[in-house]
Amino acid sequence: MRAMPFPPDLPLIGGLDGDAVLSVGEADHAVTEGAHRHPHGALLMLRSGYVKSESAAGRWLIPAGHLCWVPPFAVHGGELVGVWGVRIYLAADLCNGLPGEPCVMRSTPLILAVINRLAEATGIRTSLSAQEGRLLSVLSDEIERAKRTPILLPMPQDARLRKTAERWLHHPDDQSGLDELAVEAGMSRRSFTRNFKLDTGLPIAKWRQIARLMRGIDMLAAGKSVTETAFAIGYDSISSFVVLCQHHTGMSPKILARVVTGGGQVRQC
Repeated sequence: MRAMPFPPDLPLIGGLDGDAVLSVGEADHAVTEGAHRHPHGALLMLRSGYVKSESAAGRWLIPAGHLCWVPPFAVHGGELVGVWGVRIYLAADLCNGLPGEPCVMRSTPLILAVINRLAEATGIRTSLSAQEGRLLSVLSDEIERAKRTPILLPMPQDARLRKTAERWLHHPDDQSGLDELAVEAGMSRRSFTRNFKLDTGLPIAKWRQIARLMRGIDMLAAGKSVTETAFAIGYDSISSFVVLCQHHTGMSPKILARVVTGGGQVRQC
């Protein structure tokens, strides 16, 4: 999969000042951020709300109950919607044991317990205590072990395929057949489906599932009912939407609606 084009001179935004090596704080806001980088690593544990982000890998959807990791200098940007959670910044030399690429995973009870312990004392540290060092070591190990379940929508780089993908993003209920879309793209059906998978890494059906989920979460966050959302994104039964949500987020649509609107939070024990 080819990287998405970003300007070469992106803003470098620092969350650590001077000799600081660790910062722990509460994330509680809704904001849209353009593409940027940090000279440090960033962890975001979402308790409620969701994040729509973009990186070189494509477009991400990060719902409550997930942990997002962005390594130093990784390009990213996006929109934080009704977010409440814990934000941790780590100096670059503390990030060696963590993944070298942005990733998202469902939080495990151990991850949640470690972050809750770190969050008991918010603020900036210029050095780590022995306990904090051990906690970060456990967190690093658990992140590597955790099953990564990113809701990632890689965008095609081929202009013809990207046009179709944008169409599906804006009209998730589009019922146009593959033969029709292939003709519009100037390809045979076989070439269309093969090239789409080569360009994005996902079969068309899987890609469209994730696109529908992204739109569905937006609608739930806007207060739409589960039934209205399911039909609006192209499903003819609520049960299909339930399966989609459970598979990608581990939550039913009703629970997902509560956490993305701030009416509840994901709890694990």
